[in-house]
Amino acid sequence: MNRDPATTAFVIMPFGQKLDIDGEIVDFDAVYEDIIREPLEAMGFTPLRCDEIEGAGTIHRDMFEQIATAQIAVVDLTTLNPNVFYELGVRHALRSSITILIQRRGTTIPFNIHSERIIQYPDVNGSNTETRIAIKAFIAAGVNSPQPDSPIFTTLQDVRKDWKTERISQLQSFPYRFKSAPHKQIIVVTGDIREWRGIDVWVNSENSNLQMARFFDRTLSAIIRYEGASKDENDEIVEDTIAIDLLAQLRGRQSVTPGTIYVTTAGALALTKGVKKVFHAATVYGVPGSGYQTMAEVEKCVTAALRRIDQPQFADDHLRSIIFPMMGTGSGGGKVENVGPLLIQAAINYITANPNSTVETVYFSAWNHRDLEICTTALANSHVLERAG
Repeated sequence: MNRDPATTAFVIMPFGQKLDIDGEIVDFDAVYEDIIREPLEAMGFTPLRCDEIEGAGTIHRDMFEQIATAQIAVVDLTTLNPNVFYELGVRHALRSSITILIQRRGTTIPFNIHSERIIQYPDVNGSNTETRIAIKAFIAAGVNSPQPDSPIFTTLQDVRKDWKTERISQLQSFPYRFKSAPHKQIIVVTGDIREWRGIDVWVNSENSNLQMARFFDRTLSAIIRYEGASKDENDEIVEDTIAIDLLAQLRGRQSVTPGTIYVTTAGALALTKGVKKVFHAATVYGVPGSGYQTMAEVEKCVTAALRRIDQPQFADDHLRSIIFPMMGTGSGGGKVENVGPLLIQAAINYITANPNSTVETVYFSAWNHRDLEICTTALANSHVLERAG
C-alpha cells in the first residue's frame, strides 16, 4: 500500500516484550498502542512500524525509504538496541527533522545523545497522559519551526556540498543503452577529457561571439584550443589551428545567433585523441554591463549538434560518437541541476525519434560529483534506457 510521506510517522522500536537494561520486561506493543499511536493520529499522522510494512522481501528497502522520507519518526531508545540506534543514525543523517526520541523513565542515556531532548514515559504504574501531551507538543513545534532537531544533518549537508563540488579526476564511465536499440548508448564520463580517446566529436560550449578562450584559461574552450594547436618539437605553438578555422567559418561575423553550431577541424586532436571534428555551440550571449547569460532552452544545442552529424556532408567522416559538456553552466551561470537533465533528455529524444541516426554513442562530461549524480539520475529515470554493463 502506498503511503504519503507527508502524513506518515515511522516508528522505530523493538516489537513485543523485551528486557530493558535493568532486566525488567517492557511490552513495546503496549507502548506503541497506548503511548505513541494516539498523539500521532490526533496530530493528523498515520503511524507505521516496521512489522506493519507489507510485501515479502522488501522490508529492509521499504524500512530505509520510510526512515528517509516519513515526515515524522518516533524512536524508542529504552533497550539501547543496536538496530534502533543504527536506524536513528540513518534518520539523523537524512532528515533535519522531525525525529522524536522517547524512552522509559530511568533508562541510561548514551553520551552521544545526552544533550538531545528525550521524552520520558512512565513504567506500568504511571500515567501516559503527560507523555502523549509532550509528543503532540514536539510535533507541533517541529511542523511550525524550520529549525532542525538532528544534531548532525546540517554538518553532513555542508560536508556533502563540499564533496559534491570537488572535481572528479578519476576516469569513470556510466553507460545506459536504449532498450529498443541496445547498440546505441548515452554514457556519463568523469575525469579529464584529454584522457579519453576515440570520441569522434567534441562539443565546445562558447559565447555568441565564438571567441575561444585563451590557451591557459581553465575552461574547456582553452583546452580544445591548446590541444588542437600545432606545436613544434619544443611543444611551442606554431599555429592556432582550431581558432583560425573557426574564424574562417564566421566569415566576418562579429556574433552569431545563440543555439547555432559551427564545425571546425580537430587540428592536432585528430592525431593525439582521435577527434574528427569540433562542434562549437553558441550557448551563452553577452549582455552589456551584466556579463554572459545562458540562452533559453540551451538543450536545443544538443539537438542541433546531433542533427549536424546526420547531415550528408559528414557522411564520409563516419561520425559515430559525440561528447557534450554541461553547456551553459560556466560563465553563463546556468545551474547543472536545471540544465543537466534537459541536455540528457534532448539526446534521448533525438535518438529515439531518429533510430537511423549515425550517432551510436552520446557522452556527457561530469566535472564533479554533483554533475555525476544529476546526470546519472536523469538517465536512470528514463523509461527508454537501461543500465549497460
